[in-house]
Amino acid sequence: MTRPSTQAITAEDAERLRKLHDAKQLFGGDWMTAILLALKSGPKHYTELLDIVGSLNDAAAANSWSGRPRVLHASVLTRTLKTMTADRLIVRDQEAGVFPPSVVYSLAPATREALEAMQPLADWVSQHADIVDQARHRRSQDSEGDRRSA
Repeated sequence: MTRPSTQAITAEDAERLRKLHDAKQLFGGDWMTAILLALKSGPKHYTELLDIVGSLNDAAAANSWSGRPRVLHASVLTRTLKTMTADRLIVRDQEAGVFPPSVVYSLAPATREALEAMQPLADWVSQHADIVDQARHRRSQDSEGDRRSA
């Protein structure tokens, strides 16, 4: 049996792969996407984010890949906001001289641009819901089997 010929990966493909991996790492945190969507409509206070992200999560729970409900705890939101601020994905503004401190979070301009760039991928998911649903179902079955055998 003859193996099909393999082509060496091009420098362009290797660079594309690095960039896609970077994007996945940068935006792939458990709660980052929901936080970004919550901030899409404008600046939000911490408590607003906690409520909105919780609502977004509830709305998405029916299509969860894990099949388990997820809860955003305040400590996780705090840690995620710190990471996103340090990575310059969001901007933290604190009003000076006000007590208690008034802090709002907003999207950085480059992050707003990234959200717009992600829209075609969301459109693809809508157009190919059958592929996504089948993969979600298969993976949830795989993870159930893994939990049973553990």
